[in-house]
Amino acid sequence: MFIQYSCHDMTGEVCTELASFYGIRYNRNGFAVLSTEHAAHDYLLPMSVDSYKKFLDKLTGLINTDAKVIKISRGMIYRVRRGAMLPLDDKRSNEYDLEV
Repeated sequence: MFIQYSCHDMTGEVCTELASFYGIRYNRNGFAVLSTEHAAHDYLLPMSVDSYKKFLDKLTGLINTDAKVIKISRGMIYRVRRGAMLPLDDKRSNEYDLEV
C-alpha cells in the first residue's frame, strides 16, 4: 500500500510525496510518526492523543478496504531526519483527513 502526502522540509519548502506505507506510531512529544521506505527521514504529524486515536481509526478502516493509495490531506506534515524532533515552538496540533 502507498501513502500520499504533502510535507514541509526544514527549509520550509513544500513537496508532495508518494511512498510505501510501513506504519504509524504516536510519541510522547505530541507527534504521530509516519514510517515509509525513506530510510533517512521521519514524517511528523503534530496532533493530540485524541486526534491520533481518531486518525488511527480512519486509517485502519481504509486499510481494511484494501485501498492501494491513501492520501493524507489538511494539516501540516514535517519531513525531518530520522529520529529528529521539531522544536516545541514549531509544534501545532492539527486535524488530518484521509481519502482513497
